[in-house]
Amino acid sequence: MSMRRTIKKTVYAVLFFTAVFGIAALIIIPILPKKAVVLTPIKTDSYIPITIENIVVIPHIDKPGPFGKTIDVVARLKNENPRAGTGTYPVKLTIKDPAGQVIGDATQVAYVLPGGVQYIAFIDVPVPSDKQFGTAEIESPVNVSLVALPDSARLPEFSVFLRERSQVASGSQQLERQTGVVTNNSTFDWEKVEVTGVALDSEGKIVGIGKTFVGKLLLGEQREFTTTWPVPRVPTNRVVMIATTNIYSEENIVHIIGDPSKLR
Repeated sequence: MSMRRTIKKTVYAVLFFTAVFGIAALIIIPILPKKAVVLTPIKTDSYIPITIENIVVIPHIDKPGPFGKTIDVVARLKNENPRAGTGTYPVKLTIKDPAGQVIGDATQVAYVLPGGVQYIAFIDVPVPSDKQFGTAEIESPVNVSLVALPDSARLPEFSVFLRERSQVASGSQQLERQTGVVTNNSTFDWEKVEVTGVALDSEGKIVGIGKTFVGKLLLGEQREFTTTWPVPRVPTNRVVMIATTNIYSEENIVHIIGDPSKLR
């Protein structure tokens, strides 16, 4: 009889602790940090090539800024592949004089999100003081690999609300300053979010370029930002700001909310 009671107690104890550990697992596992799975690159042969278009140069030469004679250059990266992009898109800017001779260059490694248009900007690129600026060209990389995203994957979502635009002095230079708020509407916390914007005149032409970073932006969080550019020769009519982040960088994802398989 005592043996039967001992067996019953043992069974009850096992069932009790199994239930306790099961409940604890259900509570703890969903809140543990999860990492995104590294996606497999697929060559661009299967996709529409990314294009660079609408290159606009804003020279700061007649009235040199704090860095001397410089130019700002902005272009649009157009990716017509709705479910593929890349986190490594190296581009080179080449500056030439009126005779076509190279007088300077700059490089940066951009990222291109699936299915959309985004800006790439070179800010305060120096022009040699003894040289005359002629043209600027942006060279696309070759043999680019695109990363395909599954249909269930959600792209980052940010909303940008513009606030006050004003003019401020920075030494002897007059700057136009745009403030605003960016909100993370994604399903991820991001380590680094950047905001790139252009100032447009009444005819829709770009007259100013600005870029800034807001750093870590958690799910649902709002962050104020400020960006500036030299006061344009033609008055600014409106400003367009785009917030983006590199979804292909594993280190950029702070924490996944929900099902991590959505990025697989």
